[in-house]
Amino acid sequence: MQLPRVLCVIGLSLAVSPAFAQNKVAPVYAMTADGDIHVATDGHVSDYHLRSELPPAVSALVDRAVRGWQFEPVIVEGAAVNAKTALHLGLIAEPQGDADKYMVRITEVSFGEPSVRKGRSRPPHYPESAVHAHLGARVLLKLHLDDSGNVAEVFPYQASLDARANSEAEANRYRKLFEEASIRAARDWQFDLTETLGGKPVGTWAIVPLVFGVTDHVPGPHESDGRWRAYIPGPIHDVAETPAKSGAGNQELVALKEGEARALDSRFHLKRDVIGTTL
Repeated sequence: MQLPRVLCVIGLSLAVSPAFAQNKVAPVYAMTADGDIHVATDGHVSDYHLRSELPPAVSALVDRAVRGWQFEPVIVEGAAVNAKTALHLGLIAEPQGDADKYMVRITEVSFGEPSVRKGRSRPPHYPESAVHAHLGARVLLKLHLDDSGNVAEVFPYQASLDARANSEAEANRYRKLFEEASIRAARDWQFDLTETLGGKPVGTWAIVPLVFGVTDHVPGPHESDGRWRAYIPGPIHDVAETPAKSGAGNQELVALKEGEARALDSRFHLKRDVIGTTL
């Protein structure tokens, strides 16, 4: 793909670090995009809408690629139905030996991600003993959402502390406290579902993160972006009768932010893997 003004086309600042300028190393760019896809009974994309505001050149590439996708027909009670789902895309633009030439590839695709309904996500109570120990955590929960978006079941998936405990027994105790606080809060949450089959919304299983942090400073809405935060991964607790990660790798789960969710049992399946394909 030829992008004669790549820094403007993909919507990034023209500022380049001295190291890049001296060594003439072209940077790599990454972005995400979200939208909705309508799939016909034969699996072709009948309609598509991009909610994210992308630079026109990139938006045109994404639009052309997505409209050409072919899905396995979505089956309900033995018959194919018209269906709709949410789309999340990860994109990367890599230099091709020339400062003006970039190639855009797909790095991530997921469908059916539910979103927490505004005003229906009461935050968890911070365990008092963890506050006194100045200990934080990141908890991943596995939720079963019914067809109305209510939480029907909730299980702990992984709790990771942001500092080492004095012993593994102590770490287990704190992880359990964070998990229990997260579960109590999540039971009352409600979600907006993003998959409909034959015009009817359907529930799903999803992974959601909750982050606990002890600080005297209240961060702004985007203040955590671009900042490293260390966690010591805790053990994964999976329940045999619940869906597996369904293609969601550990890196994708680590990248999930508070307020986001990753669907585990989307009914939408592409006939051909598009990860790594060039737009």
